[in-house]
Amino acid sequence: MTIDDDATSQRGWLTGQLLAAADQVNGTLAGRPVFGWHDRTVGARIDTSDGPCWLRVTSEHAHWAGTDSWTGTSDATGEAFARVPKPELTDVREWQIGEQRVRAEVMTYVPDAAIADDMVLRNRVDLPPSWWTALADGLSAVAQVRDTKRVIIGDDVLRHRLLAAFGVDIDLDRLEWSCAHGDLHWGNLTAPSLWMLDWEHWGWAPRGYDTAVLYCASILQPDAADQVRAHFADQLDSYSGRVAQLAAVTKLLCRVEAGDHLDLAQPLHQHAASVLQQL
Repeated sequence: MTIDDDATSQRGWLTGQLLAAADQVNGTLAGRPVFGWHDRTVGARIDTSDGPCWLRVTSEHAHWAGTDSWTGTSDATGEAFARVPKPELTDVREWQIGEQRVRAEVMTYVPDAAIADDMVLRNRVDLPPSWWTALADGLSAVAQVRDTKRVIIGDDVLRHRLLAAFGVDIDLDRLEWSCAHGDLHWGNLTAPSLWMLDWEHWGWAPRGYDTAVLYCASILQPDAADQVRAHFADQLDSYSGRVAQLAAVTKLLCRVEAGDHLDLAQPLHQHAASVLQQL
């Protein structure tokens, strides 16, 4: 079996689980399936008696199911999240096939399209001040979350990762921490109305981590990167924000190492060098 054949087989299997999930929740597939990174997830619009919804299906080996990323969407609840522009989770179903655990999540339907097809912005965008204000308000609400043990990147992992990547030993005592979305890039943000999608990975991170990831995902479009910096300079220009930028660089370079977004490698290294000088 070739790699392409294997990918086709995985997509076919996931699509079958999507159809099974739609049947379980009395829905009818009404949109083209959209596959996540490396075909780990699939989602599509379904029509139900209550109107359109979004159905998302993910699968993991049963040994790994139940981790933070497995329950991220259902964990993103509470008063703070009521102020975040995000889809509402309305139903969850789980089942097992052999050694694979399958999770289906039904969410309210978001009519606005994602700004990019994947995490990296490659085309010019023109977003009004109200959009940026909504993003700042949403991130501020997430940062108010306190009652969770979810962690995006812990202090020891962060310290060791940056030491290995850049030879810098950060001062953990100087870091500020807050809750963050964890994967805030252009494929998880919509326009013209702002919705913040995919809450698998939220949790504690250095303050400014979300805006750091968004900045790095904007690096091929300088105007957009400038907008991120203009609206979130208070976070990015702090000690925690600079550490967060280095962490975001390592996050995206992992994608480069996997063969994705190779054109990001040089500008990300250049950005890291600039941040290291300021650190």
